[in-house]
Amino acid sequence: MAIKFNTIGQIEKTYCFEDAIVESDVLNGTFGEVNDGVFTPAANATKAIMQVEVGDDEGMDEYKIPAGSHVRVLDFAALVKQYPKNANIEIYGAQLPDTYAVGDKLVSTADGVLETGGSAAPYFEIKKIIGNKLGVEATAVME
Repeated sequence: MAIKFNTIGQIEKTYCFEDAIVESDVLNGTFGEVNDGVFTPAANATKAIMQVEVGDDEGMDEYKIPAGSHVRVLDFAALVKQYPKNANIEIYGAQLPDTYAVGDKLVSTADGVLETGGSAAPYFEIKKIIGNKLGVEATAVME
């Protein structure tokens, strides 16, 4: 389990995805960029893999996507454009840092996971902790 929309209406009103291929094994929810149809993890990313999970590993903290796979990549800039006042997403699992709190600003590292300490866009500001640290609700801030 990695990233999902905060409300079902976000799916109905916009399609802010692009298609890509991964060159190396990655986890669902990895943050990065797409260049020439190829997804790679990246620091300060504005995109992330948002693949539909199936099989035995569905909903686990780590959902591995093998090299060469076709993936659906969420473009946060397009999401923010469609929802300028409520570009909220939910983030779960391996992409979250070990410690975080409401108000923290998360940014991606070069390996596509999130860390606290963001100050300039793009970042993801934590608005709410979901469950007992199961995940977070965050607002995507792109500019």
